[in-house]
Amino acid sequence: MSYAEELKQKLQIGSTDIVRAVIYARVSTDNEGQKESCSNQVALAKAYIADHPNIRLITTYIDDGISGKNDFTRPQYNAMLHQLSNDGFDLIITKSLSRLNRDELNSLMLNNLLVDHCATVLTLDDNQIHDFEDLNSGLLHSIKYAMDAQFVKQQSLNGRKVHELRCAQKILSAKDCSYGYDWHRDDKTITVNAEQAAIVRRIFEDYVYRNGTPASIQRTLKEEGINICGRTVSNIIGDERYIGRFYINKRTTKLGTGHTKSKRIKLPMGQWVLCERPDLQIVDTDLFVMAQRIHQTRITIYEKPDKKTTQARFQGIHKYAGKIFCPVCGKPYQFGFADRKKTVPIYRIKSHSDCPNPIRSIYEHDLEEITKKALKQTIDQQEEVCISLEQILTEIVNTAQYNGEELNKLKKQREAKEKQLDNLIDQLSEGGLTEAAKNRIKTRINNITADTDRLAETISNQENKKLDDSYVKAKLSSIRDAIADLRNFTSIDRGRILNYIDRIDMPPNGDIDILLKSGQVIVAKQHSDSDFFNGSSAGKKRTQDARYSSPAAYRWPLLP
Repeated sequence: MSYAEELKQKLQIGSTDIVRAVIYARVSTDNEGQKESCSNQVALAKAYIADHPNIRLITTYIDDGISGKNDFTRPQYNAMLHQLSNDGFDLIITKSLSRLNRDELNSLMLNNLLVDHCATVLTLDDNQIHDFEDLNSGLLHSIKYAMDAQFVKQQSLNGRKVHELRCAQKILSAKDCSYGYDWHRDDKTITVNAEQAAIVRRIFEDYVYRNGTPASIQRTLKEEGINICGRTVSNIIGDERYIGRFYINKRTTKLGTGHTKSKRIKLPMGQWVLCERPDLQIVDTDLFVMAQRIHQTRITIYEKPDKKTTQARFQGIHKYAGKIFCPVCGKPYQFGFADRKKTVPIYRIKSHSDCPNPIRSIYEHDLEEITKKALKQTIDQQEEVCISLEQILTEIVNTAQYNGEELNKLKKQREAKEKQLDNLIDQLSEGGLTEAAKNRIKTRINNITADTDRLAETISNQENKKLDDSYVKAKLSSIRDAIADLRNFTSIDRGRILNYIDRIDMPPNGDIDILLKSGQVIVAKQHSDSDFFNGSSAGKKRTQDARYSSPAAYRWPLLP
C-alpha cells in the first residue's frame, strides 16, 4: 500500500491518526476581483480541516498576485518547500494543482520532492488525494502539467495581441504614468497631478533660468521637504512626455518559465510608437527645447588617455603592480597616491567592505624597505648555495673526464680498420683477380671506409666533451661576482621585483608574506597595530622594527 492510500484511510471520518498539513493559496493578478480569491482558498481549506479533526495545521502559505510559471519569484512557495525538506509534513491542501505550479519542470520537481518525503497533495476542486507513485496517475498528471504550461504561453500570446492593439490605437497604460501624472484604474486613464506638475515646471525653470544643475535642484527641493533624487531630476529634464509626447513599445519581453527569468529587451527607437497627448502637456515646448540645448552644452567630453596610461598598473609601470593581494578574498591592491600632489605612492584595495581583512592599504616606501631587507637577508644566506654549487660543478667535471679509456679504445678500433683497408687495397692492386673477386673487395673497402668515418666522428665528439679543470673556477668566480653585485644593491626597481618576487600577501594578522620565485616564503613580522599598513606616519617609523624569518631549507632563485 502506498503512503497516499494510507493517508486516505487516515482522513476517513472517525480516524484518530494525526495528519500534518499545510495550506497553499495563490492568485496571479492583484486586481480587486481576484484579491478575495486567496482568502476564499484558505477558507475552503480550513473548512475541510474543520471536518477532519485529526488534521493538524502547521502553517499557511499565500503568494498573492504572483504567477505560477516559475518558482524564484514566489517566496511562500519556496518557504513551503524548505519546510517540507527540513521539518516535513504529510499533506498540502490547495484549491487545484495549477495553484502550485503552471510549469512542467517545477511540477515534476515538486512531485519528486513529495515522493522523497512521503507527502502528497489534496485538491479541493475535486476532493482528491493525489498518488504520485501510481503510474496511471502519473500519466494524467503529465497531461495536466502540459495543459497548465500551455495556459501560461497562451496568456503571454494574448498579452502580446493586446499590446499590439494598444500600439495600433496609441492607448496609454499604467506603465506610461510617471512623476507629475496620476493613473486611474477605474477608467484606465492618465491625468495631470497639479501638485507634482508644479514641481516639474519649477525644475525646468531652475535649470534654464537660474543656471541650476540636477544636484543643486535636488538639494533645494530636499530643503523644502520634497524628496527627489538627482537622477530623477536629470531624467525629468530629458523626458518628452512633459510636452505631451509619450512613447510606447520601447521594450518587449521574452517569456521565461521554470527556472529562467523573463527578459526585458530594449527595442530600437525606430520601433517606438509616438502618442501625441497635448492635454497632458506640463511644460512649455520652448522651455523644454532650451533645457535640451543647455544640457548639450554642459556635456563635457574628456579626452581619453591612451590604454597604457589608463591601465598602468596592469602594464607593469608601477613597481608592485599585480604583486600585492589579499589572501582572504584574493583581490589585488591597486596603485594610487596618498596626497593630492601625487608625491606619495600607495597601494589600496577597493570594494573590500565584505572582506574581514582590515588591511586596506600600504605605502610603497614602506613596502620597498621591507622588500629590500628581505632580499638582502636572503642573498646573505646564499654562501651555502655557492658551496653546494661548487661541489656539483666539480662532480660534473670529474664525470666528463671518464671518457679517456673509451677514447683510446675507439682510436685503436680506427687504426685496425685503417690497416684492413690498406691490405684490401694491396690485394686489389696485385692483379690476377676475377671480376667477381674485385667487386667483393671493393664492397668491403666501401664498408670499412664508412666504419672508419663513423669512428672518427665519435672520437671527435668525445674529445669536445672533455672539460677543462679551469671551468669550475671561472664559473664560480662569475657567480660570486654576480651575488656580490646583488648583495650591494641600494634600490628596488620593477625588474628586480619581477625577477625574484612572485606574490605579496597582506594577511589580517599584520604580517607581510613575500613569496619568492624559488618558492621560499619570507614573513615580515609587524606590530599588532595596523597603522603601518593603513598609511599613517607612525607606520613609517616601524619600518626599521620589521623582523624576518625564513625556513632553513630553501632554493635560491635563478640569477639574471
